[in-house]
Amino acid sequence: MFLGGSSEYRPYDDAVLDGVDLDIESGEHAGYPAFINQLRSYFEKASKQYLISTAPQCVYPDANLGSTLSSKVWIDNNYVQFYNNPCNLANIENKWNFDYASWDALAKSNPNINSKVYVGLPAGTGAAGNGYLDLSTLQANLSYLYNSYPSTFGGIMLWDASWYSNNQAYVKSLSNWVKSNMKCGSTPPSTTTTGGYIITASPSSADNNTSTTLYSIATSSPPTYTSNS
Repeated sequence: MFLGGSSEYRPYDDAVLDGVDLDIESGEHAGYPAFINQLRSYFEKASKQYLISTAPQCVYPDANLGSTLSSKVWIDNNYVQFYNNPCNLANIENKWNFDYASWDALAKSNPNINSKVYVGLPAGTGAAGNGYLDLSTLQANLSYLYNSYPSTFGGIMLWDASWYSNNQAYVKSLSNWVKSNMKCGSTPPSTTTTGGYIITASPSSADNNTSTTLYSIATSSPPTYTSNS
């Protein structure tokens, strides 16, 4: 239905998504490694590239995705939510709270040698309880991570497109700065990259102007989608 099948029930008409994102925040989670492996078996026979990504909380290990990620199943991208927790990006200088190094090590240990970590951030002041930063502070913190973890730093994820729509000047300035200063080692489809960088925005279900690329499995909130930037 979502990834190019032939079902008559297609929620996006003839659009074909580029993968599956696991945003697991509650419930049982023992079956996700088997789910990912089954998806991979289908993807290997496909005529296009599909991605498998996760959206864990920044607390390491994540309470709901930790066992899945430690099982060494194939993951392309980890959209780590560096907000709504003490480990948010504002606490980058506090070694007792902020921990990017563990996510870097996790990506390096994945069977996918190109597995990446994306810094998940709020797209607006009200998009999260904490983690929203002014541009100058954000740029300094991102520069540190980009230079410290060059092999796994994939880019930036913003939550969500509805907040982006009301904060476009901020997001545009961030996007322009990233394009000018970073060349991230990302593995998304070519349609989502420009000059080697990637910024993704997760739109709300009410946003009809954003093209979808990743189907997200969310267990504590309505499904979200990662879009072309």
